[in-house]
Amino acid sequence: TIVGYIGVMGPQDGVDYLLRALHILVTDLKRSDIYCVIIGKGSSLRDLKALAAQLGLDPYVWFTGFIPDGDMLRYLSTTDICVDPDPSNNFNDRCTMIKIMEYMALSKPIVAFDLPEHRVSAGEAALYALPNDETDFARQILHLMDDPECRRKMGQIGRDRVENKLAWPHQAKHLLDAYRSIDSERG
Repeated sequence: TIVGYIGVMGPQDGVDYLLRALHILVTDLKRSDIYCVIIGKGSSLRDLKALAAQLGLDPYVWFTGFIPDGDMLRYLSTTDICVDPDPSNNFNDRCTMIKIMEYMALSKPIVAFDLPEHRVSAGEAALYALPNDETDFARQILHLMDDPECRRKMGQIGRDRVENKLAWPHQAKHLLDAYRSIDSERG
């Protein structure tokens, strides 16, 4: 099973949570049929590579570094499951993560921590782990590894959300209404 992650790799992005979840998946849950492609760069990349090595994950993880958008889409298209390990905090709880939208546009099922904005964005296109709980994150990945029909359905749900609810033609009115509301309050 191929798992994909795309994003920045700073201390706030949770890739360390993902690595620890993969370690649990491989060592505690005894699953070696996994390979995780981690796409992106950032200030924590060197430390994350060291953590992966320390956890014995080198055979299961590939850090691609930065790759151009076309290649990124091609890589993500080959994945079975995509992940967003952003941990719960005051910032992440309220931010829409672009990676979730990209995963859904590619019809990929998602595993993410149960953050308020993740639920708003992904809805039923994701399985949600208890916030910041690496063991539960590993269990949610395992659930999708063992259920290809669930992956297919969730991927379709995500694609439908992007096309029929979240795409710009459906959201423009809401943004314009917000601007009008702000303008009327000021004026």
